[in-house]
Amino acid sequence: MYESLLYEVSDHVARLTLNRPQALNALNGALKAELADAVSRVAADPEVRAVLLTGAGRGFCAGGDIKEMNPDAGPTATKRKLDAILGSVLVPLATLKKPVIAAVNGFAVGAGFNLALACDMIVAADTAVFSQIFVRVGLVPDSGGLYFLTRVVGLNRAKELCFTGRDVSAAEAATMGFVNRVVPAAGLIDVAHALAAEIARGPAVALALTKTALNLSSTASMAEMMELEGLAQAIAASTDEHREGLTAFAQRRKPDFTKPRTS
Repeated sequence: MYESLLYEVSDHVARLTLNRPQALNALNGALKAELADAVSRVAADPEVRAVLLTGAGRGFCAGGDIKEMNPDAGPTATKRKLDAILGSVLVPLATLKKPVIAAVNGFAVGAGFNLALACDMIVAADTAVFSQIFVRVGLVPDSGGLYFLTRVVGLNRAKELCFTGRDVSAAEAATMGFVNRVVPAAGLIDVAHALAAEIARGPAVALALTKTALNLSSTASMAEMMELEGLAQAIAASTDEHREGLTAFAQRRKPDFTKPRTS
């Protein structure tokens, strides 16, 4: 279906693989359009309960395709181009009502770094490299980087990474807190898929509500979060998922949240 993106579903996990390995999966217009379509497709598919985003070859994503950059385009055209990827890919991915895991297999730089940050968790190969590379080509971090990065590493570290554009290893990324797990490169996809599949077996409604609330927590007041928790819990407590959880607990078995309740 796609030319620059691989899409497959197994274990209720949709695996989206950026597939321009010859360009380190740089985001050109075609790949952005296909990724936007895939995110929309994932959102509408009830069989998909979690998402795994990765890249083909030795890179996760090298950011924007430099061949499509044009300093003569003018501010209006450039802003319109950035608004398009934010509105069609980054925001829909970050707010998707399903958990999203990035499996970073190599270079994740520029917009590629920020694409990973838009996911809920990052599992990185021990060979992965991250960089807010924008400053090296006279640009400002975009694709949500100035929003996502500060929230996971703090203001001072975000400034350092953005001001220097330096490379960050997977091990240092884990220390900084924006990578959840570092694994040997050879086992990256297996580990990331197993984690996504485990999460996909969880209660979809409760997970969606939890993700939405957590995404709001950094800008909401304590009173607002307490109110949101109460409203979210009121919804979750009335679902078949909760009924299955209670039944499984009483029967001393693992709950099965993936099958619709029939009685």
